[in-house]
Amino acid sequence: MKGLIRMSAPMKSPIFLSVVLGAARIAASLFYVWICKRLIDVATGNVDGELLLYVALMFTVMLIQLLLGTASQWWEGKIVTRNQNETRAKVFSHVLRSEWNGREGFHSGDMVNRLEEDIRVVTDLVCTRIPNVIITLTQLTAACIFLFALSPSLMWVLLILMPVAIFGSRMFFKTIRALTAHIRARDSEVQGYMQENLQCRILVKTLGSAEKVMEKMDWLQTDVMDHTIKRLNYNAIARGFMRLGFMAGYAAAFLWGVFGIKDGSVTYGMMTAFLQLVSQIQNPMVNLSHHIPAFIHGLTSIERIMELEELPLEDGGPEVLLDGAPGIRVDNISFRYEDAADIGRDAVFKNFSYDFRPGSVTSVVGETGAGKSSLSRIILGLLKPSEGSVSLYTEDGRSLPAGASARCNFLYVPQGNSLMSGTIRDNLLFANPSATEQQMKAALHTAVADFVFELPQGLDTVCSEKGSGLSEGQAQRIAIARALLHTGGILILDEATSALDVQTEKILLERISSALRGTKTIIWITHREAIAGISDNVLRIG
Repeated sequence: MKGLIRMSAPMKSPIFLSVVLGAARIAASLFYVWICKRLIDVATGNVDGELLLYVALMFTVMLIQLLLGTASQWWEGKIVTRNQNETRAKVFSHVLRSEWNGREGFHSGDMVNRLEEDIRVVTDLVCTRIPNVIITLTQLTAACIFLFALSPSLMWVLLILMPVAIFGSRMFFKTIRALTAHIRARDSEVQGYMQENLQCRILVKTLGSAEKVMEKMDWLQTDVMDHTIKRLNYNAIARGFMRLGFMAGYAAAFLWGVFGIKDGSVTYGMMTAFLQLVSQIQNPMVNLSHHIPAFIHGLTSIERIMELEELPLEDGGPEVLLDGAPGIRVDNISFRYEDAADIGRDAVFKNFSYDFRPGSVTSVVGETGAGKSSLSRIILGLLKPSEGSVSLYTEDGRSLPAGASARCNFLYVPQGNSLMSGTIRDNLLFANPSATEQQMKAALHTAVADFVFELPQGLDTVCSEKGSGLSEGQAQRIAIARALLHTGGILILDEATSALDVQTEKILLERISSALRGTKTIIWITHREAIAGISDNVLRIG
């Protein structure tokens, strides 16, 4: 409930306005009941009055109800969209700024599921369900008071029947909530599984694994189906108890009116009011029974969103950009991944030190798994050593610890295909939104990516997800050009030429060396001896 209160707090004013509009609708609907009663009593001669006046009032109130209903729907739609966007942006921003320990705690498909479906469910709870529950309770109370004023005895009969319906709907609350939690978790697993296999579709095809993939998909979806049916069964039983109480209430009101008309204690107008008021009591109760599963779903989704919000944030602070080509001092660090012991791995680094001098070119070489990429992530401040320190420094004596504040000093080309969906221009501007056409052309030339200008759409050529449509070598060169557009004096290339042929790699090395040697501190993480041959220093790991 604390999570619900916290997520509802920013929406207090919009929720209040929704409740005010709902309360106005309730007042209009109860006034309509009174007008109908009065109109029938005037028509039957039980009371004196001007018939046309009440007809005019009836149509006026109907128009007011229409306007209030339209306004309520418009306002609800607006606050739902606004809250959904704001909540998703807030949680997404938190995830982007959270610490990364080298092992993701959540599958990306699970995260997307939480950011999409769970936020939709929570927004519906906060912006729709909560105001509707308040409005429903208000309508229930007002209708009960109105009915009590007309017939206290009938009201007491209905109050005796109501607890049966309420108790029946709450009997399976915990069971339904547990089933909902399982279904939401399995939904995330299904989304993650589909996402992963779509990303690796070529591998699935070449290994002939489509049937095997679908077998697991069928198992996952069958499990979701089975638990959903169980939840539907419990919901049906709970709602059955609710409807049983309501049917008994309606029958009591109807028979009360029939026998009242027979003995003369009830007018036709009063009986009409009885039936309308019983409906205004029963409908809110039915709505409440429908809100109960929604509350269970919403509370489960809040817990899943809070798990993302509880991810620890990186130590922040303003960015500090050092002048020139800073050096990097790695001082006596020790590091191991959190799950290293579970998978039988030793520490990646133990009492390791190295000094990347300002303006130098260093090749970091070693066997696969020796820790080359881990070292780059420690330098970038993405991973934190358990002992020792990493700092950036300049020749004039300035020093800055590695971390989020220092990351603006790095031009980084990660391992693998790192292009994003969009045009080549979009990918380049991702590193520097203010880059000019000339700067982009210069960066592409340095990265031996002049082929871009031979494409029919040039810079506006669309790259699909993960750079689909380009060769691995082309994607790597565009990624290098993107890094060159970023600010900072340290260039880290992690296996950035692995897909290039020897001749293209040679040209790339010559151009980067010619353009950046002395003006940037360059770190090549590589297996290629050709790169080691042009470096000032070679750091061998493992």
